[in-house]
Amino acid sequence: MSKLVYIASPFRKIQDKEFAVLLAEKACDEVARMGFYPVSPVLLWAGRISENNSEERAKNLEASSELLKACAFIYVAKSKHSLNSVGIKAELDLARELNIKELKISKEF
Repeated sequence: MSKLVYIASPFRKIQDKEFAVLLAEKACDEVARMGFYPVSPVLLWAGRISENNSEERAKNLEASSELLKACAFIYVAKSKHSLNSVGIKAELDLARELNIKELKISKEF
């Protein structure tokens, strides 16, 4: 079984993009400590793809979906910014559709 874990962490709604990257890094570190291999779209594309350009955002979401399909698990970074994230909800919906299990860690960042 694959030990790849898709890291769903907020980005678009967080004003401080450095904080958004830090949040993704902390989530990856936590997952790695459990012996898994984290895959984070935020860390892959932050600063490279404009979230304000609808065409680039659509490409980003499509690429993120492809990454998710390659993973055995999804992990949602526990943060107040994750609670009402439309992007994270879509990622969780796709994960459920693909029978990708949600990895639960109680730590909040």
